[in-house]
Amino acid sequence: MKTNIEELLQENFKGFLKLVELGVIDKEIGTKTVINSKSPENIYDFAKNIEDANIDKLTNAFIETINNSLETLVASLVASRIYIFAKDIKSANIEILTNAIIETQNAEWIYNFAKNIEGANIEKLENAIIESRSVYYIYKFAKDIKGANIKKLEDAVIKIQTVQYIYLFAKNIEGANIEKLEDAIIASRSVYYIYKFAKDIKGANIKKLEDAIIETENDYYINLFAEDVKGANIKRLQTEIDKINKEIEKPQEKKLELTTLKQLLEEKKFEEVIINKEEYSQLFIDNDQSTSKEMSRTLKK
Repeated sequence: MKTNIEELLQENFKGFLKLVELGVIDKEIGTKTVINSKSPENIYDFAKNIEDANIDKLTNAFIETINNSLETLVASLVASRIYIFAKDIKSANIEILTNAIIETQNAEWIYNFAKNIEGANIEKLENAIIESRSVYYIYKFAKDIKGANIKKLEDAVIKIQTVQYIYLFAKNIEGANIEKLEDAIIASRSVYYIYKFAKDIKGANIKKLEDAIIETENDYYINLFAEDVKGANIKRLQTEIDKINKEIEKPQEKKLELTTLKQLLEEKKFEEVIINKEEYSQLFIDNDQSTSKEMSRTLKK
């Protein structure tokens, strides 16, 4: 599961940079996180915008990621040529070409091969897609490829733990195991997707999802759950909202969560972030140094 800092970097990179600049995120932890993102664009922006950043460390990481990007580009070019050959050349040996495209490890063209090349070995290509860990193409494979093993692809999506695609799998894939995907959504503690799952997914266990959303203590989404989810226990949810609001009235007990910080960043309310700098810093304690209680309460949207 992504940590708070990884989630923020992925969703709002400018906000991530601002928190490093303000000192809410430790510069060393920020450097480590941006390098782990393996994005040359992110590494470049960090080096350019963060004063006194470790330029030598960022330079080495930048060069490494650029080299990897070139390798990926070459693999994509090779895979596209294999696909075109299989598509255009009559009587081409599809078995040999299937093995060749799998060797490229390029999820996009492996998916295209499975979708469009007659006689392609779906099981072999499916295994290659799963090994790629590209959650988008695993989902697309399940959605578009006739003869795909839905259970196998579903397990792969759950294992990767990208909540958006767990939700989409439940919503759009015929034969998906709703209960299993629902449990994965609940385990993620993503308040947005717990709400969306209850609202949109046919066969969802509303009571179970209601319990989960109450546990997040997010009054905004608990209220939306009460308003939008058919079968929700409105009286119970309103009682929980009232409890949360009473707790918020006690400043010394107020909990500052990642969702609140994200909203402040979107609204550019940096002064409020600075006022609560020490508290918000606790959301981004390095896992190697300490385990923050808030880390397990990451709310994803």
